[in-house]
Amino acid sequence: MSSQESKTEEMQWLNFSPFREEDLQYLQEHFRFHHLDYDDICSESYLSKIDTYKHYVFLVFHIPVYNTFSQKVAREPLCIFLADKQLVTLSRASLSAIDDLFSRVDRNARFRASLFSKGPAFVMYQVLMDAFRDSRNIASDLSMEVSRLEEAIEHHYDKSITVSLAHVRRNVLFLRHVIEPQRSIISILQATKRTFIPEEITVYFDNLRDDLDTIAVTTDNLELLLDGLFNVNETLLTHRTNEVITLLTIITASLMIPTFIAGFYGMNVTWLPFAHNVQAVTILFIGSFLIMLLVMYWIIKRPKS
Repeated sequence: MSSQESKTEEMQWLNFSPFREEDLQYLQEHFRFHHLDYDDICSESYLSKIDTYKHYVFLVFHIPVYNTFSQKVAREPLCIFLADKQLVTLSRASLSAIDDLFSRVDRNARFRASLFSKGPAFVMYQVLMDAFRDSRNIASDLSMEVSRLEEAIEHHYDKSITVSLAHVRRNVLFLRHVIEPQRSIISILQATKRTFIPEEITVYFDNLRDDLDTIAVTTDNLELLLDGLFNVNETLLTHRTNEVITLLTIITASLMIPTFIAGFYGMNVTWLPFAHNVQAVTILFIGSFLIMLLVMYWIIKRPKS
């Protein structure tokens, strides 16, 4: 069994990290939770939700995490059973923030007594605050990355900028997608009336909701900014394409004169002007080539608008 237990006279906290199949049997033997909640735990695809019962509340949160290998924002489900004098948390993957909090509680008896004396609802608040702390860091890192791309677009264009814009936009949209349901769950939790959820705890949930609102507003602003950067980037791409087409057109037009002369004097006829004057034909070719070079020099050195 992968559970970690910490308890005082006030309450008990069980943390399953990571949650395994054998842990399900332990829960069923020691807790009388609804079978639908166990179905949700065993489900491959979790949905954020809150189910309220007479003696406990079951919650499923999704915690945004950043995968350093793929450089993508992902999500990890966190299931919570909140009851009178009991708190059960479980996640299929280890969440470092929650594991660190539990380790601190387990090692420091004074901290454990102080935290547990405030009840399981407050401990759950502390768990969620630590779990969503990384979400605030992710939003901050995304803001810095958008600022970097904004400066990069302003100073120079590179193909990698378009790829980076798409990558950051995906992370911003996914973070917004994950955070939004969690705000709704906190709002429902605030309105839930149970003896093990004291009235004074709502101010702490307000604080958590404010943090989630801040992340949501940040992602909304980043999404608008990224849309603008995409438009600017697309305009720059169009402008660059037009410049290349213009350059190719001028080069083609410049080559028309020597190509025409070469084709004209390449015909096997005797009446062409200066056909037997090698010096005159050479001067004609050199002159047309110099004209072409002058046109190319003007194209390169002309002021950019």
